[in-house]
Amino acid sequence: MSLVDKLFSDCFVNFIFPQHCLFCDKESSWYLCNDCLHNFVPYSKSRCLVCSKPIPASQKSLICPACLSKKHYFDKGYSLFNYKEEAVKKIVEFIKFYGYPQLSKILFYFKEYIALLDIFKDCEFIVPVPMHRQDIKKRGYNQSVIISKVISRITGIPVDYNMLSKIRLTKKQVGLSYNERIKNLSGAFRFNHPARKVSRVILIDDVFTTGSTINECSKTLLKNGVKSNFFTFATTPSGFINDS
Repeated sequence: MSLVDKLFSDCFVNFIFPQHCLFCDKESSWYLCNDCLHNFVPYSKSRCLVCSKPIPASQKSLICPACLSKKHYFDKGYSLFNYKEEAVKKIVEFIKFYGYPQLSKILFYFKEYIALLDIFKDCEFIVPVPMHRQDIKKRGYNQSVIISKVISRITGIPVDYNMLSKIRLTKKQVGLSYNERIKNLSGAFRFNHPARKVSRVILIDDVFTTGSTINECSKTLLKNGVKSNFFTFATTPSGFINDS
């Protein structure tokens, strides 16, 4: 069975597919053809043990400089792909900016791999990183919610869509330094008390860059007694700033 056929059967799709691959324009029964799907491989080289960012194989420490030097409020995280891979960057842009959130269903093909990740252990809920309502109105959706739905089906962990909300409209993170990003997001998220006591959740976002967004969400959760891990579709390498 080809990658496209497997993905097609796993997604239980109920919408009409385009006739051509979005990447190469080759005839395809899904948004990506079989050849282009082969370009997606989980990052398998050296990673930071805390945030999972790619690190040089020659680096003595297995923890990246950012995790060694900066305070973070999450316990650990994992990102499936390396954002510097051209195919990965392209699919993130399609999901996030070009109105193709359905492309996040590519994660179903890696469901056995994802389901075994230890970051999901003891997590009671999946919590999407929230967007401000004005940003959602402009884009039409929150890509983190779409990814969360896929991850929920893979792991069996329910999604809590309301535990966190973004209450302040912030500047775009593009072009901001790490410290500017922290200041930009400070106090932007609100914890909405769930009906039951929650000990640990897993945050879901599209790309982990400096970690400032995940960190601010984790900080808000921890202030309210909830520990967190995170999962993102992709990550930038240590020291790389995402300008998309």
